[in-house]
Amino acid sequence: MTVASVTDFEVAILGAGMSGLCMAIQLQRAGITDFVMLEKSAGLGGTWWDNRYPGAQVDVPAPAYSFSFAPNPDWTHRFADAAEIQHYQQRLAEQHGLPARMRLGVAITEAKFDAEAGRWQLLLDNGERISARFFACSTGALSVGRWPDIPGLADFRGRLLHSARWPHGADLCEQRVGVIGTGSTAAQLVPALAPEVAKLTVFQRTANWVMPRVDRRYGRLDRWLHRVPGYAPLTRRAWVQVLEWGRRGFDEGTLARRLIMAAAASHLRRGVPDAALRERLTPHYPLGCKRIIYSNDYYPALARPQTELVTAAITRVTPRGVLTDDGREHVLDALVCATGFDTIRPLAGVRIEGLGGRLLADAWRDGAQAYLGVSVAGLPNFFLMLGPNTATGHTSTLLYIEPQVQHAIACMQRVRREGRRWITVKPEVAAAHDTAQQRRLATSVWSQCRSWYRADNGRIVAIWPGFTPEYVKAVRRPDPAAYALG
Repeated sequence: MTVASVTDFEVAILGAGMSGLCMAIQLQRAGITDFVMLEKSAGLGGTWWDNRYPGAQVDVPAPAYSFSFAPNPDWTHRFADAAEIQHYQQRLAEQHGLPARMRLGVAITEAKFDAEAGRWQLLLDNGERISARFFACSTGALSVGRWPDIPGLADFRGRLLHSARWPHGADLCEQRVGVIGTGSTAAQLVPALAPEVAKLTVFQRTANWVMPRVDRRYGRLDRWLHRVPGYAPLTRRAWVQVLEWGRRGFDEGTLARRLIMAAAASHLRRGVPDAALRERLTPHYPLGCKRIIYSNDYYPALARPQTELVTAAITRVTPRGVLTDDGREHVLDALVCATGFDTIRPLAGVRIEGLGGRLLADAWRDGAQAYLGVSVAGLPNFFLMLGPNTATGHTSTLLYIEPQVQHAIACMQRVRREGRRWITVKPEVAAAHDTAQQRRLATSVWSQCRSWYRADNGRIVAIWPGFTPEYVKAVRRPDPAAYALG
């Protein structure tokens, strides 16, 4: 039996989405050029490669959804669509020579830390083995599509689709289409499907808060201005401040909360003339507990004559369609699951083993946790981008990615500079950080409803409890006392 040879790198990066690209670019800027990017999909882009469903867009203004070091003067709209964002990523990768460092269509199945050598030993699904001193997991929370746990789903004889794996050229024209899910994805998908299909049935478990999307097309003047030195950073900072003001709306008794709730109520009245339908679309949980939807066409799409909003609970999926608890069977030609991603079990598909045989899956059995969302005790030279409790319900994830990358690279440089084998967060530091964070979250708006931010046991595993500047200040420069070296 032939044993596969091992290829050595200084850094292995898992994922070629926004955080993976940021890590690779900043590694090069730090003088660390011996790295490889491993991406399971056939192309780069991460979330924006996977999410190609009709109507897919980012839900923050595009100037805030480009890196501070790489503004994009060519956005065509204030809210960019998925293809445009993926094009931005592709261009960014090519500008920095990253395609040559990528291995696409391969997945890591096992990762084991060799304490004596101070290196991670990685096994890929093609049988290849890679050794790396540092292991950066840049998959984030939105990487593994989550199918709904509904009896009979596999029995459906029509076309079954998931929003995160939308087939190229899928044609649902003049078909009877059902959509399960009414979150941000569905709010983009439903308006795109409604004019094309014979009948659209939207199955709603929970009504959501929906705000107007202040979108507009960018013209020649905008593109010229974004090339004027200083204009793009100023625009980005302005939008970041607007989004951060919106975060105040998650706290009781604030002016921001009153204004946002009033705007949402007005938006619902204008978009849905029918009072009975409007009542079923009125949320009954606190603003901010789930991610707010921004859409101008979701309500009108639900009010179309060929669209039916079903609020009766789904009992099961049948070979012909969906059966609800009022006894109705909704006959369908296609069923779309706009049910998002598995945010509760990140990295579940990779066996990750650290010091003393410590498995990441065991450490996260009761819910994922990491020091500042970046480092896990017992896993040396291991760094997460957009790890546990660094999701945001109000602003751009890129504002969190950039300082996380700075933090991870600073840790790498310390190991290299001091001639050590490894670095890992101290267990007591990680535990104290998690305890303090969960204490804050327990009294927050996110503890007041069921959402993708929470595990089944109630632990809030996704969201950061505070404001963005607080996180950036805490994470950008590692506290030397928080880490142990070997």
